[in-house]
Amino acid sequence: MKDQKTIMPSRKKFLCQRYEPGDSAFGNSLRLGRYLAAPKCDELPREVFRDDHTITRGWAVGFGEWFFFTAPEPAVTFGRAARMSADCHGYGVYEAARELQFCDIHEVDEWVLLVDIAGGQVDRHDEELQLRLMKGFVQGAKENPWSAHWKPLTGFISDYNQGRPVATRIRSLPL
Repeated sequence: MKDQKTIMPSRKKFLCQRYEPGDSAFGNSLRLGRYLAAPKCDELPREVFRDDHTITRGWAVGFGEWFFFTAPEPAVTFGRAARMSADCHGYGVYEAARELQFCDIHEVDEWVLLVDIAGGQVDRHDEELQLRLMKGFVQGAKENPWSAHWKPLTGFISDYNQGRPVATRIRSLPL
């Protein structure tokens, strides 16, 4: 009689098993973002929102460290502001995906930042686009001055009444 092998159901690999810890596009540090790795990728994965695994698409800004944003307006503005520092010698804004998965081996959440290098730097494609994104950031900050998170523009807030935005039917908040 032949030895019968028990067929184990295939188990998903954890991030620490799929990516080389410390691997980072352009050699940027991973310390501030607490990322396990920030590898280059040719195609970003689709978004996933489950209890044990999430993938959020957005934009990564790199200049010595990696920073992740879910909207291009704050990402481009952050990159430009960093470049104006005497301590920053270069930066890039790339489409990216931030992946979070709970690792049963280490019993901790693990983060990976996937950087789409193939798409090029979004902040360098078009100066007009760059300016439009930065204007959008300023308008968004005007609409939501107390928010720590980026919120899409409505363009219809004209004033604040005791901290509450006053919405109008006419476009407002020009730069």
